[in-house]
Amino acid sequence: MTTTRSAEEQPPAIRELPRRATWFELFGDLVFVAAVGQTTHRVGGHPSAAGTAAAAALFVPLWWTWVLYTVRANRADRDRSAQRLIATAGLAAVTGMAVHIGGVGHDQGADTGFVVSYLCARAGVAALYAWDLRHEPRLRRIVTAYVAGSSVTAAIWLTATFALDGPARYGTWGLAMALELALPLLAGRRLADTPGDAEHLRERFGLFTIIVIGETVLGFTNGLVEAHTAASAVLPGAAAFALAAGLWWSYFSASGTRPGAHEELAAGGRHLHIYVFGHLPIQLGLALTGGAAGAAVATGHDHVAAPLTACVLGGTALFLTSTALVRASFTGVRESVVVIRLVTAAAVLCLLPLTPHLPVAGTLAAPAALLAASVVAEAPAHRRRMRTRPAARTTDAPQTERSPAP
Repeated sequence: MTTTRSAEEQPPAIRELPRRATWFELFGDLVFVAAVGQTTHRVGGHPSAAGTAAAAALFVPLWWTWVLYTVRANRADRDRSAQRLIATAGLAAVTGMAVHIGGVGHDQGADTGFVVSYLCARAGVAALYAWDLRHEPRLRRIVTAYVAGSSVTAAIWLTATFALDGPARYGTWGLAMALELALPLLAGRRLADTPGDAEHLRERFGLFTIIVIGETVLGFTNGLVEAHTAASAVLPGAAAFALAAGLWWSYFSASGTRPGAHEELAAGGRHLHIYVFGHLPIQLGLALTGGAAGAAVATGHDHVAAPLTACVLGGTALFLTSTALVRASFTGVRESVVVIRLVTAAAVLCLLPLTPHLPVAGTLAAPAALLAASVVAEAPAHRRRMRTRPAARTTDAPQTERSPAP
C-alpha cells in the first residue's frame, strides 16, 4: 500500500507554495494604472504623428519604472513594513509622473515635474536595494552597478531639463533613457548572481499586460459614454470590445515554449533580457491600440482619422510581431505559432490602404477578425503543448514548468 508522507517529511522544494504577487504589489499596479491611462489619453487627445510619438516616448520611462520595481521585488522582496513604506514613497513619485505626463512637451513646469518625479521613483528603487542589502549581501554587486549607472543618467536628465530647450532637451532625454535600458546588459554576470522567481516574474508581466489591455476597455467605454449611447456608436463599441478580447486571448493563450526555458529565465542572461525587453514593444503596441480605439469610438465620425488608424493597426501589428519574436527566441522562428503571428501582423498592416473606405466599426473589426483567425489557427499547437506538459509535480521527477514566452 502506498503511504503519503506528511508535510514535515517532504523536501522543502516540494512543500513550498509557488511565489505569487503580494497585495502590496497589486496596490502598486493601481498607481501605474493611472499613469498608463494618462499616456494612452495623449494618443486620443493629440491624434497626430507627433502626438503619437510623444505618447510612445513617455510610455518608455513609465514602463521602465514598473520593471525596476518588479524585478527588485522578484529578486529580494521580503514584504516587510519598512520595504512597503519605502516603496510607497516611490509610488507617490509615480503618481507625480502621471500628473505631469499630459503636459510634457507643452510646458516647462510639466517637463520639470515629470523628470523630477521619474528620478524620485528611481531613487525609491535604489533605497529598496540599500535596505535589502541588510539581509541579502549577494545583491551588493548589482546594487553598486545600479546606483552608479543611475547617478550618471540622472545627471543627464537634469542637465537636459534645466539647460536645454526644444528638440535638444528631448533628444538628450532619449539618450539618457537609452543608457538606462542598457544598464542590465552592461551588468552582465551580476544579474546571474541574483536569480529570481521565474513564475512570479511571468505573473507580474501578465498583470501589467492586463493593465494595458484594461485601458483599451476603459477607452472605448468612455467613448460610448461621450457618444451618449447613440445608435451609431454601438457597432464601433462592439468592434472595439472584440479587438480588446482578441488581444487578451492572443497574449494569454500562447504561454508555451520549449522545456527548460522557464528555468533559464529564472537564471538570467539572454532569455531574461529578451523576455523583459521584448515586453516593451508588446505593451507599447497594446497601449497605442487601446488609446486610439477609444478615441475612434468617441469621435462619432464616419471614418477613423489617419493617425488613429495607424495606431490601431500599427499597434496591433507591433504587438503580434513582438510576441512572435519573443516566442521565437525560445522555440525557433519556424515554429507554427511564430509564423502565424508574423503572417497575421503583415495582414493587419495590409489593411492600411483600405481603411479610408471603411466605417469606424469596420476599421476596428477588421484587425479583431484577423486576431480571431490567428487564435484559431494557433489552437492545435497550444493543444499539443498542453498534452505534452506534465500535469503535476511529483517527488519522483521534476515537473516541467510552464514556459514564459507570450
